[in-house]
Amino acid sequence: MSGRFRHCVLILALAVASVLPTPAAAAPERDFAKKMDEALAQASAAFGDAGVQAVALRNGRVLWSGTRGAAINEPRQPVTEGTMFSYASLSKLMLTTFVLHQVENRVLELDKPISAYVGDEVAGSRVVTLRMLLTHTSGYPDLYSDPATAPLFPPSAKYDPNRPYTFEQLKAGIREPVEPGARFAYSNTGYIVLGHVLTRTTGGDHGLRRAYRHFLQRAGTRQTPMTEHLVTMDRSAQALRRFAHGYSRQEDGSLQDFFTAYGAKGIPTDLYGLPFTDGALAGTALGAGLVLDAAFARGNLLRPDTVRRMTTPSPQSEASPDGRGYGMGTSRTKSGGRTWQGHGGSYVGFTSMAGTDMARGVTIAVVVNRNQAPHPAEAIWRKLTEVA
Repeated sequence: MSGRFRHCVLILALAVASVLPTPAAAAPERDFAKKMDEALAQASAAFGDAGVQAVALRNGRVLWSGTRGAAINEPRQPVTEGTMFSYASLSKLMLTTFVLHQVENRVLELDKPISAYVGDEVAGSRVVTLRMLLTHTSGYPDLYSDPATAPLFPPSAKYDPNRPYTFEQLKAGIREPVEPGARFAYSNTGYIVLGHVLTRTTGGDHGLRRAYRHFLQRAGTRQTPMTEHLVTMDRSAQALRRFAHGYSRQEDGSLQDFFTAYGAKGIPTDLYGLPFTDGALAGTALGAGLVLDAAFARGNLLRPDTVRRMTTPSPQSEASPDGRGYGMGTSRTKSGGRTWQGHGGSYVGFTSMAGTDMARGVTIAVVVNRNQAPHPAEAIWRKLTEVA
């Protein structure tokens, strides 16, 4: 063996040794995984055979992942790491990162009235700003309970899960805001208006999907690129093949399958996707975890000063018991003796929860195809944070 070849072999051996865990390092990792597996099993048991995905990451590296239960009850199909779930309002955090990226690029301004982007076609546009929309201080009443739009959604007899929605349909329920900027009041309507601003400034629905998909590629890693298999805004045939059904606990204790209860032929058109930018996204626990990890730990999505603005609670939220700790699209949560930055979500059969301990760079994300009390994803997430 030539000296040059021996030198190359030595370099290769050292390189391999540097990435392989030593026995001393592997033991704590196995112990951590065992504790997380036990915590997941214990917390999930309270929700029967609910389908669960969970993941823990640190600075782009997956520390642990786990799955439990059924993606579809009849015929039973178990959850896998590739099963997709609706994120519901966890989407707000994920979409906010893109909005603030647009602010960084001076495409949008936080304190300019949104009439600069949408004209007068939306009620209150000359007063409401992007900051108000992001911080839930816009004052928009709930469009889902408005007489003009409530019949479009379940359990109304007029609800059709196969009919695509448009912003024009939803706009009928967007009323004049009440005291915009004055107080915190969690608003799905505000985020739907925010989505309309984004479609107007990115070239329509297709332009927004394309721009967001391109932006989100930053959240991927060399080992795990960000693809439509992890996070998507599209209700595609590919997504349907991998999607869990959503189950809601009824008053009599039975479970309602949202995919079959109203005759959906595919993914119900109000489950996620445009124009529902209050809950626009779906994907895996890993996909959501990578986005939070990239935003709050790795710094791949936003500048540090932008992250500080995003995570700083607004004065209105600090004055409100219901909104305390809410910044822009994210809130602070105490769990497991630590402070986590994240968001949760729930909608017709699905719940989600994800948060990052920014002090350690640890992110935990949980998605569940069950909607009942207590909030399944949050209950499981809190149990995992006690171990992590």
